[in-house]
Amino acid sequence: MASMIESASTTASSATHQSQAEARAASSMPDITQLSLEHNPDIFTIICCNDTFQLALDLNTIKTLLLVCKRVRPLLSSKLPRFNSWCWKAGLCSPNGQLRIGLMPSDQIALSLHCEDPNSANRSWLVTLAEQGNAVASYFLARILQVELAIDQYLEKSEQQAIRQRIFRHLEIAANTNHTMAQFHLAECYRNGLGVNQDHTKAAELYRRLADRGIPHAQVVLGRCYESGEGVDHDYNTAIKLYSKAADQGGEDGRLHIVFLQAWFSFLGHGVEQSDEIAFNHWQEVSTKSTDPIIKPIATHMVGWMHYLGRGTQLDKQKGIKIIRDNESDEFKLGEAMSWVGSWAPSDSRISRKLFQLCQLKSDRDWLCMHLMAVYLFNGYGTTKDEEKAACIFEQLAIHGHSDSQYWIGLCYRSGRGVSKDEQKAFEWFCKSADQDNSYGQWMVGVCYSHGHGVTKDYIKAVEWYRKSAEQGNRYGQDYFGDCYEFGWGVPVNIDTAVFWWRKSAKQSYNWAIKRLNELGLWP
Repeated sequence: MASMIESASTTASSATHQSQAEARAASSMPDITQLSLEHNPDIFTIICCNDTFQLALDLNTIKTLLLVCKRVRPLLSSKLPRFNSWCWKAGLCSPNGQLRIGLMPSDQIALSLHCEDPNSANRSWLVTLAEQGNAVASYFLARILQVELAIDQYLEKSEQQAIRQRIFRHLEIAANTNHTMAQFHLAECYRNGLGVNQDHTKAAELYRRLADRGIPHAQVVLGRCYESGEGVDHDYNTAIKLYSKAADQGGEDGRLHIVFLQAWFSFLGHGVEQSDEIAFNHWQEVSTKSTDPIIKPIATHMVGWMHYLGRGTQLDKQKGIKIIRDNESDEFKLGEAMSWVGSWAPSDSRISRKLFQLCQLKSDRDWLCMHLMAVYLFNGYGTTKDEEKAACIFEQLAIHGHSDSQYWIGLCYRSGRGVSKDEQKAFEWFCKSADQDNSYGQWMVGVCYSHGHGVTKDYIKAVEWYRKSAEQGNRYGQDYFGDCYEFGWGVPVNIDTAVFWWRKSAKQSYNWAIKRLNELGLWP
């Protein structure tokens, strides 16, 4: 495993290897300067029909090459702009004029031959073309429907399913003619069960065919399949080999997937020497450079934890918490509330399953991975919900002195989730966490004193703990500390001081503090 990681790293980053790859590519292509294009019609075929060639060059470069050939000059000078105008009219372009739908240059040229009215958004010509068996038209229609489906959020489920089935049929028709991008998106349909029954094995087969043809995107996705064991046997080594192939072709996505795995292997000492610093730096690189919707948020989440714990980087709890909070999204629910407050946010998404799987990778070597596994089990995030197993892990880690786990097992006893409800035990664990300067533990000790949960009610002591939490920047502690000054709980009533602390909490986007300030007309 260690040699595989080192090899992958070298392959992904070596300029020498890149030069060699370019040299190999150049040697396999005809020297255009030495050929007479007027007497070598195969040049047109090479440029228009070879997917690998097209992936290596942008459309403008290919247009420049094609202009040399007299046969296609009229096509490039008139038909292609008409098609581009139609796409703009049909709302298929982004504000900068780029087509939102990925089309190969040959696809654009082929479609432009049939587009006669650039001033109309009517797509009947495209439908007719697809009905006549034109694979490119079928693929383009499928992609248009995918864009429209993503935009329209108010369709009934039955309508959405009908559209997905149409998308699948169009892609299948195009894929059967060996249309590369159609095969790629068809594999996505099988992988995600969109318009067809989910079939990871079929998806992996389609990705493999494309990966074997040297398509970098397919190599990366097939690598993910091997990482997660979807449709193939779980195998990190094969995943890294596939990512390396993509990286060899200049694919940044493949390189960053390798960096992402290196981070986890370094963090856990899995096949390499354990190093928090290397793990942090790798996660930081993926967080800042990747656009991948799965590995980027996971890496960012781990960067937050490293700042919060001071592992591999300088200790900065507030910075870590903010990173984790800001990283939360509809796709990635693992924000501050789920990580510390104990909110219930079940998820069986691919991203949640991947994160749980990574934490399972020799999790016994690191308490944080065990703690995160327990959080996911408690919430049903990426795995089957199991509160009893989660509580068992929390208590085991709490006994070993980890303040975040002490806080969590306190939550379990307080709510009776995973263990029998016991407010006194909850209070005891919150106190252990608070005594280690855990701001969430301090906040919850204050809550216990405020309400008499597991201890005699004592507002003065509650205020002491709220203050400690608030002064550490905990937005929950700040809001509750402000409440004390509003109602005179343990301190004299002072609305100005209450507003001061509510503002601090509100600036961290805590809704209850914002609500109080709104009621007073003091927000924003």
